Amino acid sequence: MRKNNSRQELLNDDLISYNPKQWRINIPFKDYNFRVEDIVPALSGAIGKVSLVAAFAVAWAAGFNITNPSFVTENVRLEIVFASILTILFCATLNPYAGPPGTLAPLIPIIPVMISSGVHPLPLSILIGVIGLVISAFRYFSKVVEINGKGTKGGIILLFGFLGISSSLEKLKVWADISNESELFVLLLIVGLILYILLNKFKARWLIIPACAIAAIAISLYFGLFPTFKTGIGLPIINPDMWWSEKWGIGWGLNAGNFIKALPFALLAVVMWPIDALAIKTIQEANYPKEAKKAVFDMNSTYIIVSLRNIVGALLGGAQISAIWRSFMIPLGMVKRPIGASALILGILGLSFGILGFPIDIAVFPPLLWLVLIFGVYIPLIEVGLNTIKSAASAQVAAVCIIAGIAVNPVLGWIASIFVENFEIIKDSENDRILSAKDRYITAGLVIVTVITFF
Repeated sequence: MRKNNSRQELLNDDLISYNPKQWRINIPFKDYNFRVEDIVPALSGAIGKVSLVAAFAVAWAAGFNITNPSFVTENVRLEIVFASILTILFCATLNPYAGPPGTLAPLIPIIPVMISSGVHPLPLSILIGVIGLVISAFRYFSKVVEINGKGTKGGIILLFGFLGISSSLEKLKVWADISNESELFVLLLIVGLILYILLNKFKARWLIIPACAIAAIAISLYFGLFPTFKTGIGLPIINPDMWWSEKWGIGWGLNAGNFIKALPFALLAVVMWPIDALAIKTIQEANYPKEAKKAVFDMNSTYIIVSLRNIVGALLGGAQISAIWRSFMIPLGMVKRPIGASALILGILGLSFGILGFPIDIAVFPPLLWLVLIFGVYIPLIEVGLNTIKSAASAQVAAVCIIAGIAVNPVLGWIASIFVENFEIIKDSENDRILSAKDRYITAGLVIVTVITFF
């Protein structure tokens, strides 16, 4: 027990004394140290990133009927290498207070809705990046959080969770049926559920992504099903015109109409950022000593990097929408480590995965991909959403969001819930949140812009 206490004290001391330079070059071992615990979030983040980018690429490919056999794997290679370079450059070197740019996984299940609404992925990502830069520059993320009340936030998170689970279950079942192993579908879900319960019980939920990945591979191997290794060693394709004109086959799409169609979805994506960030901040603050304020990631500098990644990554041909690297940041908070050293390991692992190629083939293996999404992303989203709802009124607002989101459109679900909550059509007597006249004008503006865009 004494040894354990000593280790915890050592980790706490590292967090309290964390003080690298900001926007200047930091040297590993000199400006921050390394511990064996740094490996855990880095490995989880690398596995999670490849799987989540693959899910984005698969969803876009299905919606646009992209048949190019290398589209998904080459897009994953592009995204993981680019994100890893940014992580090493910014989060491990120039600003070890910023969280790395990851993947906005909750947006994956509404890709079919976006495609049916005429959204082109390039204008969408550019808009998200521009809006994010403006909000970060003026430090308005707290205002975004304030405008979205508990009912709206809970509703958005629950809606994305439900849509994600439904979509992932359907795709996992289709894969199992095609493989003539229908019982494998049930077994994977049972094992995933057991892992989720056990890891929650033993306070090791940060291991859920690698645990699901290992379980999915092991169970599939038992049934005689193996990943197909077809991605060789190499570098990503850095040719934007080849990506948009040939591999995507939808052109650049840079016209006013496409930007207008993408605007409401871009607003919804940016709204998800601070909600996601607050959940991660809460985990860090709960596990770090009170004196370790510098070890908690800085929201504004994080989303400046995320916004730039959205713009540049999309121009290069990337399929994902970026957010904070959740599959890295949550384990980081759980093992009580600051960003710098683990981010460096994460970047090195990401580059290795992208260049070697075969880790991508493993990560896009359907049982691994969908099991990771269900238990590593969407069920935790539902848990966060339920914990956000604190009263009967906020539950009613969340219900408006979910019902309208499923019946009509997720964006309209969000805008309907923010309207009924902020204008107190559903009044919460237990809520002491007070909105200014300016906040109500902003809400009205969002409603008008969204409705005009759709109709």
